[in-house]
Amino acid sequence: MEQDSQLRRNPSRGHPSQLGWRISATLFCLALVILAATLLATRLHAIDLSSMLLGIALATFCVVLFFFSRFLLTAREQHRQATKALDSTETSLLESEERFRQMADNIQEIFWMIDAETRKTLYVNPAYETITGRSREALKENPLSYEEIIHPDDRVQVLFKLDEATRTGNLDERFRIVLPSGDPRWVWVRGFPVWDGKGRIRQLVGTALDITTQKHAEEEVTRNLSMAQSAWAEADVMRKATLALTQDLRMDNVLDTLLQSLLELVPYESAQILLLESDSRMFVAREAPRADTVKQAVKYPLTLAAADFPVLQRVLVSRNGLLIPDTKQEQEWHALRGSGPLRSWLCVPLLASRQTLGLLSLGHPIPGSFTQEHLRLARSVAIPAAAAIQNARLYECAQIYGTELEKRTADLEEAQTALQRLQTRRPS
Repeated sequence: MEQDSQLRRNPSRGHPSQLGWRISATLFCLALVILAATLLATRLHAIDLSSMLLGIALATFCVVLFFFSRFLLTAREQHRQATKALDSTETSLLESEERFRQMADNIQEIFWMIDAETRKTLYVNPAYETITGRSREALKENPLSYEEIIHPDDRVQVLFKLDEATRTGNLDERFRIVLPSGDPRWVWVRGFPVWDGKGRIRQLVGTALDITTQKHAEEEVTRNLSMAQSAWAEADVMRKATLALTQDLRMDNVLDTLLQSLLELVPYESAQILLLESDSRMFVAREAPRADTVKQAVKYPLTLAAADFPVLQRVLVSRNGLLIPDTKQEQEWHALRGSGPLRSWLCVPLLASRQTLGLLSLGHPIPGSFTQEHLRLARSVAIPAAAAIQNARLYECAQIYGTELEKRTADLEEAQTALQRLQTRRPS
């Protein structure tokens, strides 16, 4: 304790290097003294030759000890400095590793490192467990098990890009992974190369970010944009259909326009417009047959009883649309004459002034071709179509009444003319 206190008071006194240099200086001075004394004694003939040689040997030995001690001190100092530098380097490495681990353990992204040759995992941070739902211990046991968590639909493409990255060093992919629960999750993986001294890629390091929320937001934006575009297109078609249906009051043109407008919204292969003659009797007012069917001569108007077709009767009674995805799964299905072999079918009523004017029947030979959205669009078109059909009927009635009125007026004028002629012929 006393020595330590003395060293603290005067650090230079007890330092090993300072003490070594003092011993070396003492040896050098001693060698000089011995050599000087030997030479002086020789000059004064105070010693014989053997004593002189002994003195020279002692002086030489002291000089050798001096240089040897200098060498030992220099080597020791270099070793001490090397040890100090090594300790400093190790400390810096430990501090850097500690900072790296603190950063890697606290970021939300997966930090990964794989061997470029074997593609085996060398390191992943704890975020791997949070994002993938799997333990790092399982990855240590099987360093290639990360391949199994990639979604089967994306696995081939991702592994191909990873293999390519081991040669080019660049990896930037967005793909799906599968959680243990079976739910998918989107990740964004980026990788960078680590080169060795020979210019070869030794490792790949990178990050994997969970972008599921971002992906869902992008899909929602895309879906909303698609819905907006669809709604705009639907509104435009509805506007054109309404305008076309109200521009011409002739029944034939109204029915043709209805089928043409509806085809822009619903991909039907065959269509029939059925108008009511009575509460249960209908006739086919217009038909759009399938393109691949042979056109047959059909006597119009083709009439039918709604009671013979339960699905039509159901629409008439409920006054709601009906969609049958697959007619073979419908026990009450009976094909309409001239409609062809239909597998998917929908029907909507034509309603105007709270009255059912008829039905709009659409068919397709492939099951599942129609959806609820198609049913909604057909209902939308049926509203102005029913009004146009009602106006066309009123227009036809007005034409009939006008023609009858003109005929009766002509008959009346002819009768008046004949009466005048008869009156002029009577004798006064």
